[in-house]
Amino acid sequence: MDKNNPDKPQLPKRRNLMNDLDAFFERNPFGDVLRSIDDFFSSHSVSGFPVHFYEAEKEWVVEAELPGAERKNIHIELFSDKVKISVNNNVVMNTQHQQTGAFTHEYRFDHAERVVTIPYTIDRARTQASYINGILKIHGPKTPKKGHRLSIE
Repeated sequence: MDKNNPDKPQLPKRRNLMNDLDAFFERNPFGDVLRSIDDFFSSHSVSGFPVHFYEAEKEWVVEAELPGAERKNIHIELFSDKVKISVNNNVVMNTQHQQTGAFTHEYRFDHAERVVTIPYTIDRARTQASYINGILKIHGPKTPKKGHRLSIE
């Protein structure tokens, strides 16, 4: 009914679908869900750990950020043009509740690895690694890649 004329029936307002969709997405209905997913993946690195590759004048360098990792748990494998860094972390925690005296035993195993392709052939004899203050640094000389050509008979 019309407020000015109670005898005249009021027709429903016609809605515009595009305006409704725009309004829906302007309210950001998925914002909290998407933000929580982003927060999860930023705090739980899917790829493992940050790795940086750069070149100096006569050598290539790979740096991996491994804060808190023990040297004995870091493993490096060298292939013809790839460096594989893996970290295994075993944690065993035993605790006793002060009031109840109950013991808990927790065991956790974490494994992360990264493979970096180097634009040079890796000379295993001249490649070196160091681990200082949570930064693993692997460096080697720039040895040009040798092509393996096959001749046609």
